[in-house]
Amino acid sequence: MSSPQSRLVILSTLILTLLPAASGLWAQDALSAKLDQSGMITLSRGGVELGMMELNAHGPQWQHAPQATAAAQVTDLPDGGGKRFLGVLSVPNTDGGALRYTEVIKPLAQGFSLQYDLAPTKTMKLNGLKFSLLLQVATYAGKNVTISRLEGDPDTVGFPQDQPFNGWFGEAARIEVAKETPDAIGMELRAVADAMMQDLRKWEHPVYEVRFPAISDDQGREVTADDRFHLELTVTLAGPVKLVGP
Repeated sequence: MSSPQSRLVILSTLILTLLPAASGLWAQDALSAKLDQSGMITLSRGGVELGMMELNAHGPQWQHAPQATAAAQVTDLPDGGGKRFLGVLSVPNTDGGALRYTEVIKPLAQGFSLQYDLAPTKTMKLNGLKFSLLLQVATYAGKNVTISRLEGDPDTVGFPQDQPFNGWFGEAARIEVAKETPDAIGMELRAVADAMMQDLRKWEHPVYEVRFPAISDDQGREVTADDRFHLELTVTLAGPVKLVGP
């Protein structure tokens, strides 16, 4: 096993692609990516929320630390080139432990690029560390998700209308949500990586989660101040995207 000083944990670079509009009506819907003070991102089309993207963690006993609870300083990049968030995400049940992160978001013609660099502030145990796409049940209930790998036939998972589903876990090279519909979201990874889906209505949250975990360990995985985590994404929507706030 390598020493903490040499460990570099790299989440697979993801390319998220909202599939192109299939009609003029789709293209006319205004697309936005709203940034809150923490750097959490809400994607909307025509004023209707499609999903939310966030960094988040779980301390011991799976105590959740969503990105919305983080404190961050926001600065504008030169020449309207986007924003940089320097934040601290406190992790419950770690005796004051936290994750320091830098998030950089830059606008593109039909979306934006997103980069995270993270470091723990101390030695502590984490049950989870992940990037999540949270999808509104009101929009995606009854729609399918297609999971493709480099080889073999793709899997198809349905988001149920009523009872929460049992979830899915495996390796994925590409994930397509509500394929060939106005609300389609496709996520293409540069390399095959672990992914999972679950229905958070079990915990009284009306969303489906598509998760890419760096850490997921019931016993807790120890991290130190020498560990580093890195994540890059390119997010593309069906047309020009307006970055809003903060």
